[in-house]
Amino acid sequence: MDLTDLHIPYGVASWAQLRSLGVTQTDLRRARKDGDLRLLRRGWYATRTADTSVAAAVTSGGVVSCVSALRLHGVWTPPGPSTMHIRGREAAHRSGKRRYCKQYAPPEREVDAVDEIRIALRHALKCLDDEGIVVVRDSILHQDLLERCDIDAEFVGAPRRIRRLLDRCDAKAESGTESMVRLRLRALGIRVRTQYQIAGVGRVDLLVGDRLIIEIDSVEYHDRSPDQIEKDRRRDEEATRLGYVTLRFSYQRVVHEWEHAEATVLDLVRRREHLKQRVVSHR
Repeated sequence: MDLTDLHIPYGVASWAQLRSLGVTQTDLRRARKDGDLRLLRRGWYATRTADTSVAAAVTSGGVVSCVSALRLHGVWTPPGPSTMHIRGREAAHRSGKRRYCKQYAPPEREVDAVDEIRIALRHALKCLDDEGIVVVRDSILHQDLLERCDIDAEFVGAPRRIRRLLDRCDAKAESGTESMVRLRLRALGIRVRTQYQIAGVGRVDLLVGDRLIIEIDSVEYHDRSPDQIEKDRRRDEEATRLGYVTLRFSYQRVVHEWEHAEATVLDLVRRREHLKQRVVSHR
């Protein structure tokens, strides 16, 4: 059997998975002899082109889970250390060889080298802070990676404090940085509307009060094309003509320099700039 014809996510699979794909013991021995498969630990194998970080996680005695698995599935996750998040079975936890991610339930059987979103989310509830949990859930909902009821079910075993975070989630958020700003401003008692449609301007990330528009970069290196830059400038110009005030915050500002961005918003709010009646200029 030609292993290149098989779909093996991240190039790492258990013997049970290989067997379900039609691999026989004879195929396995031949593949190992030819170097097409290598043993990571008992019952787990990697192909020649396996993802090195996923293979390392399995070699260490677990599988990729929690924040790391969510990130691999395309979920927007808060910035943090590059350390791989790994979970193991009960025996792995007892070994004390390394720190494994846990969930609000007993450890469960390993199936995939990278946990599916539901399992990864359950483990992330113990690793992330309140803001991070809401950010992750927003991203999953916005991308339709799971249904709302399925996500809520993963919160059932968590403490009440964490379950109450469900009320703060918003599927309209198009990025984690947008979720972060929304949560931080609302925590200050500031009224914020998300993905708000303004006639003549279009949809904006956030609208504070009646007239303060906040637009936010979603990624650390936001390389906008000249056409996009021109489009954004014209939007800002039209918003100004209609009496709106526009703030644009970079990823750096939101994630690493939030105190400065917050101070700017608070200064405008204290001066009630976000509530003043708009005066539309006539062309």
